Amino acid sequence: MKPSLALMARLAAAALLAALSAGAQVSEADAEAVRTLHTGFFEGLRQGGADGALAHLRQTGTFDARALPALERRLRAVEADFGRPDGYALVNETEIPHALRFRSGVFLTYHEQGPVAWRLRFYRRVTGVWVISTVQVETEFVEDFVRLGEVEFSAYRAILDRLPSKSEWERFLKDKR
Repeated sequence: MKPSLALMARLAAAALLAALSAGAQVSEADAEAVRTLHTGFFEGLRQGGADGALAHLRQTGTFDARALPALERRLRAVEADFGRPDGYALVNETEIPHALRFRSGVFLTYHEQGPVAWRLRFYRRVTGVWVISTVQVETEFVEDFVRLGEVEFSAYRAILDRLPSKSEWERFLKDKR
C-alpha cells in the first residue's frame, strides 16, 4: 500500500511540530535555570547582603572562584553606600538567536538610598550547567545603564569619565578671567 500525499504531509507536519516542541522545552528549561541563578543571587543579596550573595555563589559553584574577590569588593561597596536591597526586578532579558548558550539580564535592586542597576551574563557550559559569567554594577547613571545597550553605555560612560570635574571646570573658568 502506497502512502497518500495527504498522509505524508500530515506526518511531516507532526514531525516538525514535535521538533519545535522539543526545542521550546529545552528553551524553557534553560530559562528556568537562568531564573534560578538570578533569583538565588538577588535573594541572597536581599536577605544576607554581600555575604548572602557570595555564600550563594560559593555554595552553588555558579561563579568563577577566581573572580569572586573582585565581585566581593563591588558587592561590599554597594552595601556600604546603599545598604541591603529590599527588592529587585528584572528590567530586560536578552536571548540571542542561535546563541543558545548565552543570555544576559539587566536588573534593578531597590535600596533605601536609591536604585542600583546590574547586568548579569549567563553562560551554559558544555556540561549543560548554567553559570553567572559576569556581574556588572552601576550606581551613578542607573537610568542610562538600563536604557542603553551595553556597548552604547560603555562608550557613554567613557565620555563621562573623561569630562572635567566641577572643581576642574571652576579652575579653568577662573584662569580664563
